[in-house]
Amino acid sequence: MLKSIWAVAQKGAAGMLNQSIGLAEALFAEGGFGLPQVFEIEFRRPYTWLPMHPAFASLKMVAPDSAPEFKPPWPDVLITCGRKSAMLAMAVRKASKGHTITIHIQNPRSNPKYWDLVIVPEHDRMRGRNVIVSQGALHRLTDQKLRNGAEAIRLEYAHIPRPRVAVLVGGNNRYYTLDEEWMRDFTAQLRQMVQRSGCGILATISRRTGEAEANLLRGALASLPAALWDGKGPNPYFGFLGLADAIVVTGDSVSMVSEACFTRKPVMVAKLPGRSKRFDAFYESLLQRGLIQWFDGRLLQWDNGRLDETARIVAEVRQRFDWS
Repeated sequence: MLKSIWAVAQKGAAGMLNQSIGLAEALFAEGGFGLPQVFEIEFRRPYTWLPMHPAFASLKMVAPDSAPEFKPPWPDVLITCGRKSAMLAMAVRKASKGHTITIHIQNPRSNPKYWDLVIVPEHDRMRGRNVIVSQGALHRLTDQKLRNGAEAIRLEYAHIPRPRVAVLVGGNNRYYTLDEEWMRDFTAQLRQMVQRSGCGILATISRRTGEAEANLLRGALASLPAALWDGKGPNPYFGFLGLADAIVVTGDSVSMVSEACFTRKPVMVAKLPGRSKRFDAFYESLLQRGLIQWFDGRLLQWDNGRLDETARIVAEVRQRFDWS
């Protein structure tokens, strides 16, 4: 009987770790597994530079100071996300002599046969008999977490007027630029939205938000009916999503947009300078389904349905491995 399940990603890669944990927690919730053990791993060179092939996969790629200590007994199921973690999954599969079932999230840029199951976004081209295609990113959100999060902070943010708009701000990545010039334009749009609709704002920044950009946002929100979580104290992210009547999210993160689309709230995506064919395909798919609209300084509200890929994929994973 399967019991143990590990969720693994590179240290500092919050979006990737959340996908691993989200799938592991959902499998746990469906029964048959213990509570997932979570690992944020530091990887050593030169292993991170080597070709993605089992011949180069080694447990030595794990830095000695990674905590908790990554060692046997190996789990029944290992869930990884991100390219570097994909190599580690191959090493565990080899070290466990095939006992550990390896499930990798995102395109590992190698033959999917090296893992028991690979879950890739729809906008990636990888396909195969052991490949599951996901329209959006997996995540940790559930209806219960949204309710609990909202209830925990309801009184603290009762002064923020409704309709309340959760504003989720990311940062730079290799495709998009979130700089001071963009932030000035964005905060002007937020001010315009408040003036037109009378809404209140519940805003959060991420680890990737630059200090100068965060300061601009903080200064702009100071004169508005708004609250900003700037990385200090407990993160009210689930609570903000639960309290929100609508969501504005920057377009640099498939994970953040996927989480926003889970809530059934109207989701407006703020465009950033830059271009990615993969992101473009993802957003075009959401636009066609009515799940998002582009943010232009207006508070738009519509019945946008829900994107709940985690539940769908959990059901397919359980069916494939006969975890009934």
